[in-house]
Amino acid sequence: MQSQANIFNAYVPLAERLRPNSFDDLVGSIKSNPAFKNWLNAGVKQSVIFWGPPGTGKTSIAHLAAAVSQKEFIKLQAFNSGVKDLREIIERAERRPGSILLFVDEVHSFNKTQQDILLNAVEKGILVLIGATTENPAVSINKALLSRVIKFELKPHQYQDLILLIDRALEAYSKTMDVIAKDHLVKSSYGDARSLLTNLELILNTDFEHFDVDFVRENIVKKFFSGDPNTYYDCISALQKSLRGSDVDASLYWLARLIFAGAELVTIARRILVTAAEDVGIADPQALVIANAAYQAALNLGLPEARIPLAQAVVYIANAPKSNKSYKALDKALQDCSNHPPYPVPEHLRNLHVHDCPAKSDNSRVNPKTGYKYPHDYPGNYVEQQYMPDELNERKYFSENT
Repeated sequence: MQSQANIFNAYVPLAERLRPNSFDDLVGSIKSNPAFKNWLNAGVKQSVIFWGPPGTGKTSIAHLAAAVSQKEFIKLQAFNSGVKDLREIIERAERRPGSILLFVDEVHSFNKTQQDILLNAVEKGILVLIGATTENPAVSINKALLSRVIKFELKPHQYQDLILLIDRALEAYSKTMDVIAKDHLVKSSYGDARSLLTNLELILNTDFEHFDVDFVRENIVKKFFSGDPNTYYDCISALQKSLRGSDVDASLYWLARLIFAGAELVTIARRILVTAAEDVGIADPQALVIANAAYQAALNLGLPEARIPLAQAVVYIANAPKSNKSYKALDKALQDCSNHPPYPVPEHLRNLHVHDCPAKSDNSRVNPKTGYKYPHDYPGNYVEQQYMPDELNERKYFSENT
């Protein structure tokens, strides 16, 4: 009788079953990269790093490389592997140089020490390293290690690539699907093949033999940005830059992308709020009022109604005149606070108690004790007097002309 553990282990996810067994099975932009094809055809002798968002094929390519090269395949998850694990693998590789392919998933999670341990083994070809990362390697990978590897960037899968994967899965299950249903499934995946196949497997495991768009729409789990931090922050950035650049249509598109993908309302509303203050500023102070009202309304309403005040704020801010003078002026003052000692407050501006500071006489506009001039006692409610510390009296932070 089969054990319970074996019953559970017998399950292999669809995404795992459809991993490519040959170069021809590959999908994605990497397939048309001649440097990648040369690397694979040459027997996978050089270490590489694959960089791209989730579901673009990094792990699948690593498995294919192991099969093509017939090297021993060792996989590590960077977040739960340590120096000891790496040393043991390198010692094994030293006994049979070039025979081990070490695949490190999310290699950017390795600290500098862990990355440095790999340097000699990679440089001398003791093992072949395949690193996978969702982070830009120019920022996240040790430069010494980066100089010893080839870097391949993987883009999100194109429409036809994902249609091909759907067709392969349907053929494996001997089932069919409407063209419109396939279209919806592809567009819900955001170019993530793993997400698409996970949703497709959920559908294929039902008793139905054919699927229309209504069935697909009701039975898939929409992909959220949480699985793709790069795209999430890129879209947030694109929203603010479009607002700053006064492109109302682009601003609405990026707002729609964020809402459609399930980004948190508070995050969207907060970015709109900060843009009103940072980029519109004093050119139209009403923008901040509208953005703040939209922030409160969106959080109180929740979706789908929250989209209405958010859209109103986005259109207003995109069309508003722009100025960052006020906060740039403050930044200059903050820089002076950082670079200079805390200069004393001029005596006539100090907070003195009433019994220490008698009021001015009726025929005088100047406080006899401090010399402070009360602006409301002067024509136009203004009087010239010093407000800056003596040491910064000539400093100018804000100008209407800059």
